[in-house]
Amino acid sequence: MQAFAPQYVAWLAALLLTACAPKAEQPSPTDIQAARRAAVEFELRLKREIIGRLEREEDPVAVYLSYADHTPDWGREISNQLELNFSRTALGVRNPANAPDAWESEQLALFTFYMDAGLDPDTFEIAEIVQEGEETVFRWMQPVRMQDTCLVCHGEAIDPRIMLLLAQEYPLDEASGYAEGQIGGAYSVRKVLRVGNQPAPLWQPIPEPQTPLADQRVPGDAPLVTPQE
Repeated sequence: MQAFAPQYVAWLAALLLTACAPKAEQPSPTDIQAARRAAVEFELRLKREIIGRLEREEDPVAVYLSYADHTPDWGREISNQLELNFSRTALGVRNPANAPDAWESEQLALFTFYMDAGLDPDTFEIAEIVQEGEETVFRWMQPVRMQDTCLVCHGEAIDPRIMLLLAQEYPLDEASGYAEGQIGGAYSVRKVLRVGNQPAPLWQPIPEPQTPLADQRVPGDAPLVTPQE
């Protein structure tokens, strides 16, 4: 009988174990397409309602208030339409409610590493099936790059009136000082597929927020901004 070196036996055993290991569950193409659709839906609204107004040189404070008022509701509407949790996050956020979880932080760090290595951020996308406690979850992320119009509220030279608003509403702001082309964050999708061995519960629509909109606010609801001179 032929004898094999111990290191060869160990290598062969590892190879056999790898070959026999169950393959990781792969995301459904349908879920991936739904996640991409969610991001496109948000981008279209952002282009029409925010970027378009900045390109028309409307007052940036008015555009900022519209952005702050309406973008959370867009996320809610898109989530309810597609029956998944669509959100935006970043390593440095303006609103603490948008802070990334552990999985999102890992992907954001990878996106930054890949971009620093010279890869094209427009090709980045991650889709995985992960286990979170008893829940089997579809996770998806795609980075968002800073455009010139984004710098009105996220760049280094922000309108002083917007700076006043940010200081009052988001004193812990970490989403300023960006340059055009940098990764400013990411779109994120989370969808529960199973709980234990049971199908996920039916989707429960996310309720409308109770925060008054800019054109419905009364003194005390929001910080005041000095008018343009």
